[in-house]
Amino acid sequence: MSAEGLRVVYKPDEDGTGEIIATAKSGDFAAQGSAWFNPDRVKAFFLANLQAFPLASANPPMLEGGYPNREGGLDQCHLRISIQPYNTRGALVVRVDLASPAYNAGHAELRNSATISFLTEYAAVAGFAKQFSQVLDGKKDEAVLEASAN
Repeated sequence: MSAEGLRVVYKPDEDGTGEIIATAKSGDFAAQGSAWFNPDRVKAFFLANLQAFPLASANPPMLEGGYPNREGGLDQCHLRISIQPYNTRGALVVRVDLASPAYNAGHAELRNSATISFLTEYAAVAGFAKQFSQVLDGKKDEAVLEASAN
């Protein structure tokens, strides 16, 4: 990925879930990570919420995946994408948290993580949501959310 922003691809599995692989870049920083998701839940709870105008600051659209715990949350978050208002002129901030899995407690100190943030616009988010839905349906290879000029 040469341009600043976010690129996602989807690798479906036989069980109806699939791996979402995200690559984010902003300035000199870039990272890649992935997590497993049910595509119907991604559409219903993340992509549908990206269509709101304005996006909510208090409860922004968020996609979050990793190792679940018994309480319904995550013990480890491997991929988180959130998009929320940045200013009163309509700019949005995209925050992408990426982390490698730690397979057991002894490996926790070897875990890598990165947070990549960039600004974008509502029109770009709407296009990204459409592309992402097509990616989940197998109609497109990747979805791209480009950063706006600061």
